[in-house]
Amino acid sequence: MVDLYHRQLALDEARSREPMTDNIAGGKGSVFYRAHSYHTKVPVEGLIQLIEYYTDPGDVVLDPFCGSGQTGVAAVLTGRHAVLSDLSPAAVHIARGYTARVDPDRFKQVASELLGGFGPLEMDLYGVPGGRIEYTVWSDVYRCLTCEHEILFWDAAVDHEAGAVLKRLSCPVGHGPFKKTDLHWLRSQPVQENISLDSQAARLVRPVEAAGQGSRVERATIPHWYPSVPWESWREMWRAQHEVQGIVTSADFFTARNLYALSALWNAIGQVEEDSIRAGLRFVFTASVNRASRRYQWHPRRPTNVLSSTMYLASLNYEFNVFSLFRRKLATITDMYRQTWDAPGSCEVHLGAAEQIAWVADGSVDYVFTDPPFGSNIYYSDSSFLWEAWLGEQTDVAAETVVNRRLTAELGRTTLDDYEKAMSRAMGEISRVMRPGAWASLQFHNSDDAVWSSIQNAVDSAGLRVEAAVVMDKGQASFKGLRHEDKGEKVANFDLVMHLAAGTQASPNAQRREVDRAEIEKELREYVAHQPASRRTTPWLHSQVMRYLLAEGASPAGWSFAAVESLCSEILERRGNAWNLPVNRK
Repeated sequence: MVDLYHRQLALDEARSREPMTDNIAGGKGSVFYRAHSYHTKVPVEGLIQLIEYYTDPGDVVLDPFCGSGQTGVAAVLTGRHAVLSDLSPAAVHIARGYTARVDPDRFKQVASELLGGFGPLEMDLYGVPGGRIEYTVWSDVYRCLTCEHEILFWDAAVDHEAGAVLKRLSCPVGHGPFKKTDLHWLRSQPVQENISLDSQAARLVRPVEAAGQGSRVERATIPHWYPSVPWESWREMWRAQHEVQGIVTSADFFTARNLYALSALWNAIGQVEEDSIRAGLRFVFTASVNRASRRYQWHPRRPTNVLSSTMYLASLNYEFNVFSLFRRKLATITDMYRQTWDAPGSCEVHLGAAEQIAWVADGSVDYVFTDPPFGSNIYYSDSSFLWEAWLGEQTDVAAETVVNRRLTAELGRTTLDDYEKAMSRAMGEISRVMRPGAWASLQFHNSDDAVWSSIQNAVDSAGLRVEAAVVMDKGQASFKGLRHEDKGEKVANFDLVMHLAAGTQASPNAQRREVDRAEIEKELREYVAHQPASRRTTPWLHSQVMRYLLAEGASPAGWSFAAVESLCSEILERRGNAWNLPVNRK
């Protein structure tokens, strides 16, 4: 009886805390956001708002789909204890790197000594008279369909004056124009060098001969280990173009020169004796790996990044100086460790699926925040391929909580029904470990109403219910987002956060209320009437519809991104990317 009495007291006390109803704001400019890339990342500022609202110092915060570990960072900064886990070895490595307690002064000292020994090698690989190469631009070369002449993409497709890359290209003698996809790919070659000069702060930009600096190193001369994990055709992100370009293993995603530099760095880091320093340096290394690969796309008008959610190699890409990349990341991560060295909280990170978090006791967690996979939006094991190749441990693809239709059943194909079942088991574990009266926040975004229904079913099956849904605004869009938004595509730089509390476990055949069109029309008109143009795009309006349906406990069936956009086109007017009330409506 005493236990039940105290459990009821805890429930009553926790219930006095209402769900957060304000939207959550974050940004991408903090040292924590910039330290290490990841496929999805929740800004620490937004997580701090949630954690401080729902918990007190010393409380336990859980994230079973931890990704890059930003929930742990927020807990460490605010004096909570975080319990993180993820199925992905790369995610666990990154989360541990973010939340580790590393002496920043000792870290900087050891790193400086390590880098000091690479001066001669850097000059051998990237040195030029009077300076060193900071990056080289590489261009694809194709064969003309008509006359067999070679077509250098750099010459044929780049309009340097307009700052544009043409969609069609012609050969040097005038045949064409051709679509790139219709041409036969021959090779990639260096075309331009960006050099930092010893004598001045300015950069020298100059053309590269085909057999120039970028072709000096042969892979066979590399003396240290590097990963050669097969890049196999069964993977979701494998494309036929990989085979054409000779991308067979993880090593093929790097130029020979950068592979040489990376393998030398990895070998030296492995010889550092202090565990925390060695782990921190490996965190710096993996923070540099994707940018050091051939996946980093060149663009004439704005800085670009690795194209997320794809292993595509662009026809124009960068080959960055590996040691310069490492130095820059080292400075950022050292700054990050200074900010967490004396922080009051703590964090533990486990490798394992969210469907069975055996390391967490029943009723032991004060708050849960998690950002699970959004159906088939991202294939995490493929996206983490290069990191995990260097780390020597691969994600169990068959165990991923994603919709994965391309794989055979033997390799782990998963349907939407499989995804719903996996999410239901994960939500059941979340419900199991929550203290009486504790809250959970589930961040989610998808354009497919069927995926929303699956999430709603998973939440119901765990005996949880949505008490409120708010927007997590992650700040400015990425380069990929801006590029797609220019084309009117479905891009959002925000997600919905559902605040969940214990409810009544729904029966498997429970029916939800169906909303009619007039109800959604009214909601959209009211929303558009009070929002700035930046929040009246189709992604924002679709999310507002989902937010309304979730809060009402209604079914999202039939309200896909396309359905909302179609309704908007009937009842609203679009100017640019923003929807507006019709001009004749008062």
